[in-house]
Amino acid sequence: MQDWSWMEHLTVPILIFERGQLARWNQAAHDAWPFLEQGFAWDDFRSSWTADWIVHLHPWSNGESFLVECHPDLTRPVAERLQEMREAYEELELIFSEAFDEVFVTDGKGITIRVNRAAERLYGLRQEDLIGRSVFDLERQGVFYPSVIGLALKLRRQVTVLQTTSDGTQLWATANPVFDSSGEIRLVISTAKEISDIVRPDAATPEPMRREADGDDQPPNMVAHSPGMRRVFHIAKRVARTDISCLLLGETGVGKSTLAEWIHRISPRQHGPFVQVNCAALPDSLLESELFGYESGAFTGALKSGKPGKVELANGGTLFLDEIAEVPLHLQGKLLDFVERRVLTRIGGTRVHKVDARIIAATNRDLKQMVRDGRFRADLYYRLTGVEIEIPPLRNRKEDIPEIVQQLLRQVISEFETKVRRVHPAVIRRLEQYSWPGNVRELEHLIRRLVILSDGDCILLSDLRDEWIDEVPPSEASSSEGPLAQLAQLERALYADAASRLRTTYEIAEALGVSQSTVVRKLKKYGLSIKRM
Repeated sequence: MQDWSWMEHLTVPILIFERGQLARWNQAAHDAWPFLEQGFAWDDFRSSWTADWIVHLHPWSNGESFLVECHPDLTRPVAERLQEMREAYEELELIFSEAFDEVFVTDGKGITIRVNRAAERLYGLRQEDLIGRSVFDLERQGVFYPSVIGLALKLRRQVTVLQTTSDGTQLWATANPVFDSSGEIRLVISTAKEISDIVRPDAATPEPMRREADGDDQPPNMVAHSPGMRRVFHIAKRVARTDISCLLLGETGVGKSTLAEWIHRISPRQHGPFVQVNCAALPDSLLESELFGYESGAFTGALKSGKPGKVELANGGTLFLDEIAEVPLHLQGKLLDFVERRVLTRIGGTRVHKVDARIIAATNRDLKQMVRDGRFRADLYYRLTGVEIEIPPLRNRKEDIPEIVQQLLRQVISEFETKVRRVHPAVIRRLEQYSWPGNVRELEHLIRRLVILSDGDCILLSDLRDEWIDEVPPSEASSSEGPLAQLAQLERALYADAASRLRTTYEIAEALGVSQSTVVRKLKKYGLSIKRM
């Protein structure tokens, strides 16, 4: 007779079925299923166990009996615990990332291992530009000074200091070293709170912006901190009180049309129409009809009723002739006749139309030189230049850039759904260093692009990595004089040396402490390539 006592020594349930009926079972099985009894059917037992058990069948050689071995399923609680841990980790990550104050974590040697978004905003660098960098290197480069983490590592205790960033922002920073069981510093955790204002559109409105509210001191879309722009607005205000012809001069993108419209808005003609004609936007064959209109049947395709030109439509208001230098010589005589007598005759007509309109013209060309070259009529030039107002280019009024940026930022924020709410001061300083050949229009396009492409709530210096504003202008790079040319030569030599020694752009980026995309752009700029080993 077979001895079944060994079953009682097992802590897992063991059951034996013969011809489909329960024959024997141990105490562990009884504890798990108290309802078991002799002759209990296998099919009934199989339907009674839950997913908490893993069951193994061991058939005997006779084919009619089998042993059932049962083990608790330990994977389910482990999986549930892992899910709980994952959710807790994600929650901690969210808290860490979205904390308004800076959180900066390094290892025991001062190598950055974690930073949150506030750190990006305060230092003007992305996480990938900070992680892996030594705080001592960042301190030497002026990203912050002094390094509160560096002091905590040296003193081996909590340290609180007043820390200054590269743009002058002051932080109240505290660093706490975390020690391991052997007394070595394992981590240093730093938190910092900003105590100085950063540039943001919702900050207190400066005095010049408050003056803007009355609408008379300067155009709502232009800024005048610089002496040159203040003089422009002073002259424009005085001109606006009269009907004298006015010629606006300045490079493309400085805001000539905005200034012309403002002059009209604060003039006695403000309730009349403001009609703008871009003389460069139409071919010569259409410009005359656009300006002076035509009578019925004047040419093939003309409306039967005829059509008044832009000059007539400006009656009682202001006619703004933009790009006046592009008017061809054969039309300049007819335009002169109107400027002198304020009368015109439509194309194909004989009736004289009297028009009461104030004339403002604008150009980015040198009209005086065009007069000397015979490409612009001198009499028309003198008639148009009752008063000349020259708007300085943006590179000559860089003190206006911070407020222009904030003005443009507010405008773009109102047009798009975006998280961006501020521009880091380091970005403003970089914008002030650029020459802006496209003037305010170029700056506007840049701000729009940065707002649309930025992932955070602050435009950072690293957002400019794929822009051109940090490049040396060709005219300066090609010159053999000046610090910019020397800097460009030094930078090229630095990248050339790195490209000759290292195998990938990632290795070069790590060696030089810049992003990989910056390396790619610089190598392309200087015509360099990596020498494969």
